[in-house]
Amino acid sequence: MSPSLLLSVLIAALIGLAAHAAFGHYLWQLPLYLAAAAGGVFAGEVFAAVTGTGSGLLRYGSVPVGSAFLGGIVSVVCVWAVTTRLIARFGPHANE
Repeated sequence: MSPSLLLSVLIAALIGLAAHAAFGHYLWQLPLYLAAAAGGVFAGEVFAAVTGTGSGLLRYGSVPVGSAFLGGIVSVVCVWAVTTRLIARFGPHANE
């Protein structure tokens, strides 16, 4: 595995696991947070490559860490908002 891919996977895993530790209540949310973080990190890297904003202080090797981190955070927040609404609607205390 290339070092840049390993760094991207590590960033995504840290974001997903931290989000589940902070906001997750159920085990089924863990794969959602991990997938959202991986997709967000990838989207952030693509955005940085397309727009050319990936150069600067927040770049480590060929990975735009700032854009990848921001993309991962944004996608995890979106998944958190969706799962929170689902839990509120269909959760164990929904019919009270």
